[in-house]
Amino acid sequence: MDETMIRDAARALAARLKELLDQGMAPEITLSRDEALLAQAFAESVADLLANSR
Repeated sequence: MDETMIRDAARALAARLKELLDQGMAPEITLSRDEALLAQAFAESVADLLANSR
């Protein structure tokens, strides 16, 4: 993932999580498979960026 893709993924994930959290005080939220894959790829990309910045 390049920087633009990471930024877009972060925004999409943040928007989806906000939407789910705004639905109320549910004790849990459910992500679709695609959303979970996006979250995983985003987290791995952030970890890679942080590792490369050292």
